[in-house]
Amino acid sequence: MFHMEFMKKICSKVKEMEQPEMSKVMAGKLSLADKLLGSGESRVMFRWRSSLWKLLWQELLAYTASFMMISMVYRYTLTMEQQVQLEKLIRWCRHQSTGLPITFLLGFYVSLVVKRWWEQYCKLPWPDTIAIFLKGLVVGTTEEKREKARIVKRTVIRYCLLAYTLCIRNLSVRLRKRFPTMHELVRTGLVRSDEVSRIGSEDSSEVFSSNWWMPIKWSIEISNQAKQEGLISNAPGYSHLLCRLAEFRSSLTEVANYSHIPVPLVYTQVVHLAVYVYFA
Repeated sequence: MFHMEFMKKICSKVKEMEQPEMSKVMAGKLSLADKLLGSGESRVMFRWRSSLWKLLWQELLAYTASFMMISMVYRYTLTMEQQVQLEKLIRWCRHQSTGLPITFLLGFYVSLVVKRWWEQYCKLPWPDTIAIFLKGLVVGTTEEKREKARIVKRTVIRYCLLAYTLCIRNLSVRLRKRFPTMHELVRTGLVRSDEVSRIGSEDSSEVFSSNWWMPIKWSIEISNQAKQEGLISNAPGYSHLLCRLAEFRSSLTEVANYSHIPVPLVYTQVVHLAVYVYFA
């Protein structure tokens, strides 16, 4: 089906961007880094993209430089009496830092961040349920109506995927790189040129200034038209289909809210300050 083919293309593209070294291994072209660091799980500690080293290398460099400077001053500049006073100051600071609830702060902060990340992933909607409802509800008795039913089903799923892509591309850097402009979406066949003019350019990275919800509204309008033309004859099933479309939009809204409302800045600053004071 159309939506499955499109999702496979997106997954394969993201996989290629996340694991470019796997293609090298499969092609038999191992670089010098692959030979020195190995492959598989042994490379996890040496990965740079989205790693701890990329996040903290500036702080680590400043900490190391400060430590080396203080050590040189302590060993070659201070007198014996000054060294004793400095050691007393260090012991006092170490004694004071033991009162910091660093384990509680880090544990709660990490659990909060991981919980938000997992909940955001779980709330990502899938169009499979909508596709199943369309398959069972939108039917035609004649050849002409069967062709109209097929077009209706393909269009509704295409609009759902379009809404999904427009919403997530404001949150995901990888998806934004894959579809930087609406022209790229037109090339994939996910949206038509006349529909782009109705949605807009979608150049802003703010999710609440985007019209990603508009294709879902079009899906409801197409479903209403299909019911009026007799392609949907089951009233309870039609009601459930509208509920699934509403749930699809609600799930995308909740995912967007996670990005719009991050962890409070004050708590993040408290955790960073506590860690710096503890290790300094």
